[in-house]
Amino acid sequence: MSLRSSFAEAAGRSSYWFLHTFMNGGSSLPGKLTLKLDPNILQAFSKKYDLVIVTGTNGKTLTTSLSVRVLREKYDHVLTNPTGSNMEQGIVTTFITAPRPKKKGLAVLEVDEANVVKVTKYITPIAFIFTNIFRDQMDRYGEIYTTYQKILNGVKLAPKATIIANGDEQLFNSHDLPNPIIYYGFNHEQREPFDAPANTDGLLCPKCQHILKYRMRTYANLGDYFCPHCGFKRPKLTYAVTKIDQLTPTSSTFELDGEKYKIGIGGLYNIYNALAAYALGRFLGV
Repeated sequence: MSLRSSFAEAAGRSSYWFLHTFMNGGSSLPGKLTLKLDPNILQAFSKKYDLVIVTGTNGKTLTTSLSVRVLREKYDHVLTNPTGSNMEQGIVTTFITAPRPKKKGLAVLEVDEANVVKVTKYITPIAFIFTNIFRDQMDRYGEIYTTYQKILNGVKLAPKATIIANGDEQLFNSHDLPNPIIYYGFNHEQREPFDAPANTDGLLCPKCQHILKYRMRTYANLGDYFCPHCGFKRPKLTYAVTKIDQLTPTSSTFELDGEKYKIGIGGLYNIYNALAAYALGRFLGV
């Protein structure tokens, strides 16, 4: 670590101590101060951690939390940003306030879509997790295609990193990438081809802009989709939900590739988050 980086880190740590001790805060401002003193500070952590980036418009925080729980079955310590401060300054705060690892550590960080490139510019991750791309973020980044392109701008800087992507999300299958890709999704039922409700968001084929059809749909535009016009279709899933046993407001019981699992939280969308964490755990040998 350079003298400049060391000074910037020390200043950031000091500001965090003050804000955390006296104002019960400090998730973002220490990182902002550190970046002001050394805009390249993230490079100082590139040799200290293997990094997993969790990104997408929804589900990042829970997917990150579940992933950390899974990985702690194998790793003594996993660095993460539990406050959900996922912009560049928040990520810097996470690094500068962490205990210095005695050996190379593992970091699983929730990263805002537009900030992926700001991280991969300095730290090459070993893996990305893609949750979904929905239009509820249009007030921030415009169209879903714009949002995904912001993620891809960061991915292009890490062509060897493994992508663990929601295979039921069409956009994640719309670009040919050099990265190894693991797809997860739902395979719990099959029906004759049908149309999604007309008011469903994101129903156009990303290749030819014709309306997609489904053999299975979980919610919104997620599911086993295909385009009857150009042949675009869902990729083969590496890990899949094969059965849903019970859904309650406070729990979900389901099977992943034939094995029973239960999470203490309701909602079909949260099974996607658990499935992403499961896929990352399998990728890292848990």
